[in-house]
Order: sequence, then structure tokens, then C-alpha cells
Amino acid sequence: MLKKILIAFATLMALVLAIGLALPSKYRVERSTSIPASSEAVYAHVASLKRWEEWVPWNATRFPGNQWVIGGPEVGVGAVRSWSGEDVGNGTLSLTEADPKTGVVYEMSVEHGEYLVHGRISFSPEDSGTRVTWVDEGEIGGNPFAHYLVPLIESRLGGHIEEALANLQKQVEAHPLPAQPEPEPEPEPAPVVQAPEPSPPSAFEPPAPVSGAEGSPGVIPPVEGTGGVVPAPLVEGSQGSAPVEVPPTTPTTTPPMGEPAPASPVVVAPSGEAAPPQAAPVAEPAPAPTPASAQIPPPASAPGGASSTLTPP
Repeated sequence: MLKKILIAFATLMALVLAIGLALPSKYRVERSTSIPASSEAVYAHVASLKRWEEWVPWNATRFPGNQWVIGGPEVGVGAVRSWSGEDVGNGTLSLTEADPKTGVVYEMSVEHGEYLVHGRISFSPEDSGTRVTWVDEGEIGGNPFAHYLVPLIESRLGGHIEEALANLQKQVEAHPLPAQPEPEPEPEPAPVVQAPEPSPPSAFEPPAPVSGAEGSPGVIPPVEGTGGVVPAPLVEGSQGSAPVEVPPTTPTTTPPMGEPAPASPVVVAPSGEAAPPQAAPVAEPAPAPTPASAQIPPPASAPGGASSTLTPP
């Protein structure tokens, strides 16, 4: 008889073990609700783990004998919420993603990392406001007997999430966000006016006139013994002076009184004609310097009746 009881018990345990291995080891809970408010208004309550005390069922009000610690930034990524006690065990929840348009994502570690939970509270717009969806999922391990707890976990956790969403709706309606003032339009920048570029200097510029006598243009006087241009004096009422060409002058010497004049130069007759007789050269003493009173023949008259005077150097 005892043998039959042991065989039946072993068979039952084998059956329970087989069923446990066949059951899923993961759980997933999803609940959603509609809140007549913008996603930014809902985000202000969801992204602050300090404000979770006002609407989640796991708080110090319901479990006063446990410890609850808030760390990290007050809002957004990096915010941390930890708890410990006989009623709630120990665990840590931290936000890993946060966006006012799409919601938040969190990671939770329970019993010092023995169980890991992934969750998100997402937002989606709708006609009446914002659809808020809470998804929580995790794994309870490879123990086949713990797999029987998956339906119980989903049932109890689902009820807690429904309660939390209902409280969240009440908090959003009771504490709406203040109206944000519209930003003032920025003044348009004044147009930039560029100054015109200066015109490049002309490649060809007339040379500056050489200043002569005061009040009239002049030309550099010619060098003695060479041809040159001598400016004619201005005639009253005329616009300018016309240059007059002066042939080169040959200095002449006047022999002293009583001495014969120097011989004339030799003249060469053209071919076929007899050369004229030439006088024999006469030795003469060296010419004396020209006295200061020697006169220089006047230059040719300038057109228009104006005469030019050549000043000796």
C-alpha cells in the first residue's frame, strides 16, 4: 500500500514538473487609459519619481514600515527610486529614457538583481487628449515551480497598474500645467548695405607739366651748342605758347683789330668741274676769348608775331 502511495506521489510530482517546464517563465502586463490632457501635462507627473508617491500604489502611505529613497535628477533620465522592507522586499527603479512626446522607459532590479524588470509608460495623441499605456514585463527564472506564479503575477500586477493609471488621471486633472506664453518673434536683422568699391586708377595718366616762369608753363632750356625747343612768351589773350625750334649756334670769334680774318673752309667742287683756287693757309695766333659784349644772333621769330629771346648761359 505504501509503495502505491509513493508511486502515485512521484507520478504527480513528475506531472507538476513537466507542466511547470511547459509554462512560460516570463510575464507581461499591459494596461492603458485615456487622459484629457496634453502629453506634456502627463509627462510632468510621470518623469518625476518623487511625484510617483502621489499616484502609484507602492508608496510610504500604504507601506509605512518600509524605506523609500529618491535619488538622481528630479525629472528625466537618471532619476532613481529605491525601496526596502519586509512587506515590499528590496529593489531599485531608474529611468533610462524620457521624452515629453513619447513617455518614459525604466529598468527595475528586484532582490539584489535576482529578478530584472523592463517597463515603459508611453504616450500617444488622440482626439480627447492623450492615450497613456503602461507595459511591465520580466522573467522569474528557470525554476519550473515558479512558473505557476506567472498568471498570479500578471493578475495582481495588472490590478495595481490600473489603480496607478486612475490616480494619475486624477493628479493631472487636479494639477494642470500653467499656460506657456507664446515666444515673441525675433526682430528681423537690418539689411547689410555694402559700400561701392572704389574705381581702379587709370593706367594712363598725363605727365605733370614742368613748371617754368611763375604763372605759366615752361620747358627746360636747351643746352648750349645743341638744338632744342625754346618756349615763346605768352601773347596777351592767347591760351598758350607755341614752341619755336632754334638751330644750334656755332660760337664765332672776332679777330683783334688789324689782324686778317681766318681762312674760309675748303669747298669741294662737284665731279666734272674744276676746283676753285684756294689761298695758302696763313699761320695765325690762338684766338682770344670772346668778349662779353659778343652778340648772339637773334633766333627766328615765332608764329603770330611773337618773338623769343634766348638768354645766354
